[in-house]
Amino acid sequence: MLRYACILGIAAMATTHPAIAQSDAEMKACIDRSAGVTEAMLDCGKAEIDKFDARLNAAYNTLMQREHGSERARLQREQRAWLKHHLQETKRLAADPNNGSAAFLDSQGFELDDLSARTAELEKRVQQNP
Repeated sequence: MLRYACILGIAAMATTHPAIAQSDAEMKACIDRSAGVTEAMLDCGKAEIDKFDARLNAAYNTLMQREHGSERARLQREQRAWLKHHLQETKRLAADPNNGSAAFLDSQGFELDDLSARTAELEKRVQQNP
């Protein structure tokens, strides 16, 4: 049951965030191979998070190279605020004592969704102002 909930969550994220749709098939295949084993599903999520983290860093670095002065400082403040919230919420969800091992899946689901949304936002900015 947990496996299907995770797959549905991933599918929902893919339709909401086009950035996830690119690797949606890989993620679904990985989840299917996990056979519902939490640790294996977390490994699938970790691989996706690593992909989005690299893309986010590339987009952020591109924007930082373009920006100067107050716009650069604004982008840094915005990114730091996003990262602070991202890390706090990820940690909070993972530590939920009422959710058992599903807390880690919830935390990772949030992390992947939040990271993919931020990545899409920064990549859009990169494309808008080449």
